[in-house]
Amino acid sequence: MKLHDQFRTGWRNLSRQKLRSGLTIFAIVVGAVSVTVMLSLVTSAKSFLTSSFQKTGEDRRVIVTPTPGLDYRESTWANWTDGSGVKLTDEMVTRLAAIPGVRHATPLTSFGYFDSVEAGTTVLTLKNTNMVAYEPNGTITRDVAAGRQLEPGDDGIGIVISTDVANNLGFRGAYDSALGSPITLTPRKDMGNQTNKAPVTLTVVGVITTDGAQMEVTLNSARTFIPTFEQCTGGGQNTQPTCTSQNDLDRNGYASVYLDVDSTKHVDAVVIAAQKLSVGVAAGKDEIANQEQTFTVIGAVLGGIGAIALFVAAIGVINTMVMATLERTREIGIMRAIGATKRTIRRLFTVEAGVLGFLGGVLGVAVSFGVAALLNSILNRQLAENGVTARDVISVPAGLALLVIAVTTGIGMLAGRLPARRAANLDPVEALRHE
Repeated sequence: MKLHDQFRTGWRNLSRQKLRSGLTIFAIVVGAVSVTVMLSLVTSAKSFLTSSFQKTGEDRRVIVTPTPGLDYRESTWANWTDGSGVKLTDEMVTRLAAIPGVRHATPLTSFGYFDSVEAGTTVLTLKNTNMVAYEPNGTITRDVAAGRQLEPGDDGIGIVISTDVANNLGFRGAYDSALGSPITLTPRKDMGNQTNKAPVTLTVVGVITTDGAQMEVTLNSARTFIPTFEQCTGGGQNTQPTCTSQNDLDRNGYASVYLDVDSTKHVDAVVIAAQKLSVGVAAGKDEIANQEQTFTVIGAVLGGIGAIALFVAAIGVINTMVMATLERTREIGIMRAIGATKRTIRRLFTVEAGVLGFLGGVLGVAVSFGVAALLNSILNRQLAENGVTARDVISVPAGLALLVIAVTTGIGMLAGRLPARRAANLDPVEALRHE
């Protein structure tokens, strides 16, 4: 019997018991969907992470902080420095920029000198909002939801706000309408003997997607309203105290310095060179590797859960084929009597079990594509509401789809080996006597 004849015979035999075959295929479909969807979510998340880092240049980025020990994610929080650790001055920035492979060294600082922000009639307190200032030279890039990123011409004029801030100021779902809006920053009243307590009014030039509430200005803008503290020493009955004024940024230094490396191949060398300056150093590519490792572990766990579902489906295949053997005992005897070999009987039942696995795999992959489309439709709305431009981030890789079909077909054939062997070993005479 030729192979295509065996496939045709197997399909005809499965059609005899439609309900039983359908339930067995359904079990395989459940297992195939579980494996495909779970692994697709993991691979899509890894792909989205990698593309996001590459889009913003974070795969080539090195962040320098005053104190060692911070990982990359902690370094990006850029909390304002209290003067501890190595002071990140302009001189230090120059030394970092001179490291071979570094294209730009961009100082960044964050501060909490403002109490609230006002847009129109809406007033938002800045208790949990991060104020960030940096030199806009292209090293630090953001995912823009509306408008643009900071530019050198924004000194003293422009400000960029995150989608969280825009939402709280009444621009949810309409970030374009926030562009050009004037917002007023009110300084805190509890900053001691600081000067520069006048409110600051800036114009929104962009809305960005970042973690949490954040507002960004150019470093030159920040220098105009970062408070200056006056310190006085000495003085007595006949002498006047000596007083000096110092900008808080000059006193404590920058919170961090972002290094833009010309190639990912040079990142490790830049990290080693920067560490020799006794500063904290964290590389974006290490964060990518850590995240990918986490996704790999999650994928292994989810894949294991799907494998359990496929194992249960394999038991269903065995049960279906054993029942088929019992029901077709006389038929097997007739086939043996007219010259069919044991090998032919084994192959017939194995192919029949493989057809079950193949159909379950194909239907499972088809359902998985539908599930991915449904999840994308839901996720796209969430991304749009939060100003993220990416769409259809969940996809079923073609290689994974083919692999799942191959695996389910193989599982079906392996599960059918035992019933096939049992059918082949039936005594022809006894089989013909079976009623």
